[in-house]
Amino acid sequence: MVKVPPFGYPQTVSQDIMTTKKKHFLFLFLIFQIHFCVRGQQLDPLTKIENFGNNPGNLKMFIHTSSKKDTSKVPLVIVLHGCGQNAKDVAELTGWNKLADLNNFIVLYPQQKLLNNPNLCFNWFYNHDIEKNEGEGESIFQMISYAKKHYPIDSNRIHITGLSAGAAMSVVLTATHPELFKVGAIFAGGAYKMATDPIDGIKAMLGKKYIPKEKLVEEVRKQNPKFKGQYPALIVYQGLNDPIVNHKSASLLINQWTGINKSDTIPDKTERSFMGIKDITRTEYSDTMGRTTVIFYEVNDLGHRLLIKPGKKENEGGQTGMFGVNKNFHSTYQTAKEFGILKKP
Repeated sequence: MVKVPPFGYPQTVSQDIMTTKKKHFLFLFLIFQIHFCVRGQQLDPLTKIENFGNNPGNLKMFIHTSSKKDTSKVPLVIVLHGCGQNAKDVAELTGWNKLADLNNFIVLYPQQKLLNNPNLCFNWFYNHDIEKNEGEGESIFQMISYAKKHYPIDSNRIHITGLSAGAAMSVVLTATHPELFKVGAIFAGGAYKMATDPIDGIKAMLGKKYIPKEKLVEEVRKQNPKFKGQYPALIVYQGLNDPIVNHKSASLLINQWTGINKSDTIPDKTERSFMGIKDITRTEYSDTMGRTTVIFYEVNDLGHRLLIKPGKKENEGGQTGMFGVNKNFHSTYQTAKEFGILKKP
């Protein structure tokens, strides 16, 4: 039996293996294709940090800081791009830099390398990249540690968000380092360790894999056997017509996160036609103390795209196009509002 080469396997692999697995590789390319890719846009500059610490995942680090001369502690938002993107692409698509400038917070952008993955996906499906203190997850942790040391970061207001593969890697960080984050926002992602190889990942993304809630919760607990605190809350965005990440992936994530936070899987609050938009339903799940642990934005008539609201107002922005759709709802602004990092009027 021919061993399946890992996604992003070095090009020196023998021709017979590559031929045998060509179908799988091409399918992976289609599934992890160039999500959210918007090239050649002009945007506020990002600062590249060359030496941020230990880098076992071989990633790049970029950061955006507000130009305001304020010495007070500020929030930090980590934004992880989707497949085929880089830091500048996801900044332009989401509009995080604009909100950072208006509300005085810092944005950190980890960036994948082609050497690690030929489609620039974060490797959320490999154990050696998603176990605590290992691989790409550890590299991102080192970036956060660097930012906390060199910038005026409020350690109680650190948040993480990502798109697609970046969303899945955001879940990895909240699972392996729960003490770091207040809230995470997951756009078309999935549960921690719902897959541990690329082929398994495809099955999970397409909604063809069932994992019991108890197993999902245990996978997180194993990463932090001595952790007694609260796990961060999660905001989950999922399109019901997503051909890349099936809505069942969101269900796995909600099961995992309500379980790890000891919340009921029965919603405590449901708002249909949220903000007057008929396609958006917002659901809250809370623990026994009344703390909201999961917020779920379920969006009808939405594929593998980001919710955008074009315009120049604070609650408008982002980049429409092939991977951003105008639903009269700027998901970045709403996420920042849920994070609690917008300045009060």
